[in-house]
Amino acid sequence: MNQTLSLYRLQQIDIQIDRLQARLHSIQEILDNDVEMRQLNEQVGAIEARYKAAEQALKQAEGEVQSQHIKIEQTQSSLYGEKTHSPKELQDLQNDVASLKRHLVVLEDHQIEAMIACETATADLESAQARLLAGQAEQAEKNKGLHLEQATLKTDLERFFVERNAVAGAIPPTELALYDQLRQQRRGIAVAVIGDKSCGACGSTLSLAQIQSARSSGQMTLCPSCGRILYGS
Repeated sequence: MNQTLSLYRLQQIDIQIDRLQARLHSIQEILDNDVEMRQLNEQVGAIEARYKAAEQALKQAEGEVQSQHIKIEQTQSSLYGEKTHSPKELQDLQNDVASLKRHLVVLEDHQIEAMIACETATADLESAQARLLAGQAEQAEKNKGLHLEQATLKTDLERFFVERNAVAGAIPPTELALYDQLRQQRRGIAVAVIGDKSCGACGSTLSLAQIQSARSSGQMTLCPSCGRILYGS
């Protein structure tokens, strides 16, 4: 087969691949940049952080209350134990117990406040998670068409890649390398179709010899102006 024709066919395939990839990229951007869903996720994240802080504060408050109970029990055990104490020692122990109990009330108040804060954070988190799930369901329904299109495009893209590999595999490496280089340098168009005695890409007029050379089998001719590979059907 004429190598220029093979390169032209390869370019047609690459154009389709570029088109499919561009649309897939556009769809993915739409799916990734849902402002409402991003806000819902941020809200859940903020409330989760507040819930964890409240949970940690509650655990600390519970630990302090438990520790205070132990201190009271130990002091009372010393007060009412078998060991004989002087009147001053007894008075000091009684004062210690009273002081510990007064502080226990303060710690228990803190524990109640921490419990309320934790319960509030839990309710807020459950509400935010419910809103997120509802938003995700709504988004999935709204984007169903995009997901279907995305799946179809991916299937088409795989098919074009298979076709591209078959066509590219029959082209000599040197010519394929030139084609790839021109594709990068010339905004995706490496092969220009000859039309009305001119380069179909840049519009430069071609001589009869250049046109005949481009149309001859097995010979690659480049546009003298833009350097693209000329293809004459």
